[in-house]
Amino acid sequence: MERKDDGLTAYYANMMQLLVLLVDSNRMVIEAGRGTGKTKGVTGPRTIRVAASMPGETAGFGHSTYIRLMSIIIPELISFYKSAADATGRPLMREGIDFVYGEKDLPRHFCKPRYPILHPEHSIVFANGFNIRLVSTDQPDSIAGANIVHFFFEEMKHSDGEKVRSRIFPAMRVGRLDAAGVHKSPYYGGFTGVSDTARVTLGEDAWFTRYAGQMDRQLVEDIITIALHVDKAMAAVRRGQDAERNRRVIERYRPLLDDMRRDCLFYLRVSTFINNEVLGAKFFTDNFSNLSMSEFLTSICSIHDMDYENMFFDRFSTEKHVFEDSYKYNDLMSRTLKDTFTIDSSYLKYYDQDARIILGYDPGSFASMVAAQEKRTDNELRVLKEFFVYSPEDIEDLAARFDSFFRSARNRHIDLYYDRAGNKRNERRVNETDARELKAQLEARGWRVSLKNLGQATIYHWQHYYLWRRLLSNDERKVPRILIDYNECPNLILAMISCKKVPGSTPVELDKTPEKRVPLSQQAPITPQLPSALMYMVYGLYSKYLPMKNGGARADFVENQAM
Repeated sequence: MERKDDGLTAYYANMMQLLVLLVDSNRMVIEAGRGTGKTKGVTGPRTIRVAASMPGETAGFGHSTYIRLMSIIIPELISFYKSAADATGRPLMREGIDFVYGEKDLPRHFCKPRYPILHPEHSIVFANGFNIRLVSTDQPDSIAGANIVHFFFEEMKHSDGEKVRSRIFPAMRVGRLDAAGVHKSPYYGGFTGVSDTARVTLGEDAWFTRYAGQMDRQLVEDIITIALHVDKAMAAVRRGQDAERNRRVIERYRPLLDDMRRDCLFYLRVSTFINNEVLGAKFFTDNFSNLSMSEFLTSICSIHDMDYENMFFDRFSTEKHVFEDSYKYNDLMSRTLKDTFTIDSSYLKYYDQDARIILGYDPGSFASMVAAQEKRTDNELRVLKEFFVYSPEDIEDLAARFDSFFRSARNRHIDLYYDRAGNKRNERRVNETDARELKAQLEARGWRVSLKNLGQATIYHWQHYYLWRRLLSNDERKVPRILIDYNECPNLILAMISCKKVPGSTPVELDKTPEKRVPLSQQAPITPQLPSALMYMVYGLYSKYLPMKNGGARADFVENQAM
């Protein structure tokens, strides 16, 4: 950025950011790879323009989870507002003067919003009365009573498209009967959405891609032509160059431009290569070396994937086996955007502080662990939390993370299930084996740990495979249901979807090659590590439901009856 003598500031912007600024349409969907500047180049500036255009009105800022909005997304947006506007270091927006967030009492010079702000502690308010309200699809009450004129969506691939259509869009209570003339704004009744390309094979939702076919390309091109003409005139007026003639240009074409933008939907899909001048060649070569080809194509090149074949957990369904109502929202809603807090087990809706915790553990350079509790009255296993560490972090770090998250526990007893490798002697361990080392680290923190796999015989992949097929079928009332927390186990869910069978293997084998091919830092969502920790736990708890036992078929298993 460079401050010029004429008062204008020169910024660098990649082509995506320039197109967003020029088109600036009513409805805008940006599908862009990592590192393209979606927050600083799209969402952040767009919120400021929308706010300036509709004083006193209310916008929604949406995501799949309220937790992520409060802890990550909104802090990033606030950081953008406070960033330097030019080379002088002056902030883009001044807190307390231009905007506030998480405040119940507005500064005296702020204009009054058109409608009362129902949750000021969870809102961003601008000096002109425009306010942004947090909304999430996992918390229906967050949209109740809203009068939304524009929506902003972050990380659209993580939101359920059907829930967006049924819960979010109905809150767009727009019409043309408003005395303030807000409907004349080109942003009125529109939305702004940004996302990486969805990896459908990992359960991400590509619902937003349907808008690609609705874009009028000719209208977009006409808007760009006129916008460049108007922007050139505005810059000339600022410099004092033939000001009167250029004002006439602005007065003539600006209303036409607003009308065109009001009727426009702009869909743009770009890869990370659009930002190659900033990122440099090393960024791309490192990612090409570190990522699998599938992940490189989607996250960097923005190429869609559609591979559903050969899944190891072939009956796993996010609709049947994942729950999203993770938290005690009454506790969460008592917090404000000003608060600094960390989610721990005390916020979990389905965690019982008086019940023992069951852990599944997969040791190694990438060590993974999942925590669960049985709900025997409902005949279900709730998987509540995932943990993982990788070199140079080790078992001590894994135990510390578990202890920090479950510090609210009153029952300090743990049943620990693990792979046979956890019983092998390890020269690096003070306590001989990985399992005993984890037990010692947890007990040093006040837990009582029962090792459940001492002397464990080999468990073959085909045994896991057929056991899971039965457990995930949800066809038998007596067989426990397995439910996984969407918010606290995101990598586990993605990894279960990405787990593959070795093609043509008889009996069935789990493809473990990603563990060798993928760098440790990238392994959590795309290798069998986290699912393996869950598999050991599930087998230890429910091996009696294995449909094939001692070489023979169980007569009470429906699939064996058909074999």
